[in-house]
Amino acid sequence: MTEPVTSLNFEQLNEVLSFSSTATAVHVGEEARIEFANQAMLTIWGRGIEVIGKGLVEAMPELSDQPFLEMFARVWREGITISGNDTPAELLINGVLDTYYFDFEYRAIKDKSGRVIAILHSATDVTERYLNRRTLQEAAHNKELLIREQSLNEQLAASNEELNTINEELQASREELFRMNLELESMVNDRVKAFIESEERFRSMADNTDILVAVREETGKLIYFNKAWIEFTGRTADQLISTGWHDLIHDLDRQKFLDIHQRAFGKRVSYSDEVRVLGADGVYHWLLKKGTPRFLSDGNFTGYISSCIDITQRKLDEQLLQDMNEELAASNEEFAALNEELATTNEELAESNDELLLSEARFRNLINQAPFAICVIRAEDLIVVEVNNSYLELVGKTRQQLENHTIWDGVAEVAEVYAPLMQQVIDTGVAFHGKEHELILNRNGIAETVSIDFVYEPVTDLKGKVTSIMVVGNDVTDKVTARRQIEDAEERNRLAIEAAEIGTYELSYADQTLKGSKRFDEIFGVNSPVSRQQVLSVYHPLDAHLSNEAHMIARKTGRLFYETRILLTDSSVRWVRLQGDVHYDSQGNLKKMLGTVMDITAFKQLQQQKDDFISIASHELKTPLTSLKASLQLLERMKASPTALLPRLVEQCNRSMEKISELVEDLLNVTRINEGKVMLNKKKFSLAHIIDECCTHVAQRGTHELIVEGEKDLEIVADENRIEQVVTNFITNAIKYAPNSRQIFLTIEHPGDSVKISLRDTGPGIPTDKLPHLFDRYFRVDQSGVQVSGLGLGLYICSDIIQRHGGKIGVESAEGEGTTFWFTLPD
Repeated sequence: MTEPVTSLNFEQLNEVLSFSSTATAVHVGEEARIEFANQAMLTIWGRGIEVIGKGLVEAMPELSDQPFLEMFARVWREGITISGNDTPAELLINGVLDTYYFDFEYRAIKDKSGRVIAILHSATDVTERYLNRRTLQEAAHNKELLIREQSLNEQLAASNEELNTINEELQASREELFRMNLELESMVNDRVKAFIESEERFRSMADNTDILVAVREETGKLIYFNKAWIEFTGRTADQLISTGWHDLIHDLDRQKFLDIHQRAFGKRVSYSDEVRVLGADGVYHWLLKKGTPRFLSDGNFTGYISSCIDITQRKLDEQLLQDMNEELAASNEEFAALNEELATTNEELAESNDELLLSEARFRNLINQAPFAICVIRAEDLIVVEVNNSYLELVGKTRQQLENHTIWDGVAEVAEVYAPLMQQVIDTGVAFHGKEHELILNRNGIAETVSIDFVYEPVTDLKGKVTSIMVVGNDVTDKVTARRQIEDAEERNRLAIEAAEIGTYELSYADQTLKGSKRFDEIFGVNSPVSRQQVLSVYHPLDAHLSNEAHMIARKTGRLFYETRILLTDSSVRWVRLQGDVHYDSQGNLKKMLGTVMDITAFKQLQQQKDDFISIASHELKTPLTSLKASLQLLERMKASPTALLPRLVEQCNRSMEKISELVEDLLNVTRINEGKVMLNKKKFSLAHIIDECCTHVAQRGTHELIVEGEKDLEIVADENRIEQVVTNFITNAIKYAPNSRQIFLTIEHPGDSVKISLRDTGPGIPTDKLPHLFDRYFRVDQSGVQVSGLGLGLYICSDIIQRHGGKIGVESAEGEGTTFWFTLPD
């Protein structure tokens, strides 16, 4: 009896699917959150299991501008299935963004009620199949051309045989004519070969250009747009030819551009304009639009070639020769007509030969009128066969110096570096692309350092042999210089921000995500990028409303500013100040906010200390002033008839004045410290004098006994008055804070090359948490001032005095065991 089979649970089903060789994933929601992906799918994505639980764009940001997320949203909303074959996708794998091709299916999975509960995603990488098929198609096309040429040659041979049999009486003439036909055929074959090579050169240029190129015929009709236009606008070539692109021009630029274009077209002259055009990415780009009229060798006007360069970026892309597919198509038709004429009469052969010469003239004319540098170099001997004025201007040479000379004779100053590169292109047939190469050119006799974007493009014959090298170049010196200046400025700004310990952030209004700098993450205790809600979660509950209020104001003013408290994981409270500028898109909608954040806890603490100090100072000054005022009022009343109370009132006035003088002197000392005006009058003196003064001071009080231990007769070099001020402050504090410690111990030691003076009491001691702050400005152990009075400046002044002497100051205390203040001075 067999045991019943147990159904697989969810984890087991995931485990089984993970071994499938078919790339499979399961998503939920319009954002296509990844609930499951087997290893095959993770391999296609170039990601690990960390993407599980993330939305598709969050896991693979490179898909944000591609249509796949919208497809997932439609499948989820409408419960449909979307599939595709040979579908391109740009994926970031191993740090490289490349295009791959897939057969895929997004299938909505529904429950019994018909509600979509998941999307089953399967995919197959067919990149190799797609590329192989495209290669085979190109090979088939080339084979078809070869068969057509062979057929034409066979037809020509048949026609020649028919001509040989027409009239025996004209045998001699026919033989002569046959000989002439053979010669003409050889000439035509040479011309055809040259024409095909010319076509290959154009095709090579078109495949490699990043410039937006378009062609109009003499009537103004658009006949050609290159791939760059298609990629830029997101429209097909047919759409561009039928509807054009003028509707994509910004409203503020459209009429001005159309006026310039129409005036130039009417006069058949060159024109240029800078215009904003909406790209496929939904952003307006500034394009430098140039139009050049085309003329045949006989002077007939044949239309315009226009080129556009994206000048919104800080660098210019490579500039290659605009694609001339429509011109090449017309030339192919002339070539077909030429073959037909060859099959009939020698006269038509001559006409076809003329047409071929005219086509070659067009090719040379296009090179000469191209708005960027072009030089064509014969591969076998490196002789320059074609060069336009832009190239001559680029290298600073005359046509006589380059044309019909070897290229390295013309630009010998760069031969050592670039001759091997050109030879490598000739040997391998692989183009070399140079980006912002810095080199020294001898321009018109002057050595100049320039930066150049260029391409060494191999041009091959039908057998694949490299017959020439086309050099296409562009001077990008100004662009490189400008970018380096911007990079330098950005680096200075970055260093300034880091030095100021300021955090920076970028808030996206679209998805409310924050990308912060390292300092931003440190302040809020997060790891960017994070959601705005995650950052708000660390705000103090009493300040949670401040962010939304500040953002409402920023939406109106464009500026954000507010201060708030945050609670860190250790329960400590920090103050931060946030500022920001709102940025809008081209339609005026909120796009993002760029801002800074600064930890102002120390500033807030200093503000609080100042507020506390003002309160303390007011209180401390008010007490002796009130006493002095009362004593003076009594003296005023008895000045006519003094009583026995007079001496006591005078003594009270003096004590009040001494107290006020002490407070004012402390304030003056702090001011001198802040202004750097504290001067030391160092001289050699004996500590005995200071000790005697202190003993007398304590004895006059009659409440405590000062016991001196150690070498009281030791001599030191210091400011005697300042050192006495420090010792007196130590003694005064001991009397204030340890009133029950009848004995105070003053110890003088001479350890090594320094002198150490310590003052110890047996009072209640100081709490451990207050010890690190005793020498801070305005700090008082008794903040309430109930036990003792003072401004909290005495020990701060003492610390400054000892540090100016090059010594050290400190305190040791334990609650219930007393306190020891000490300082050292260099011997």
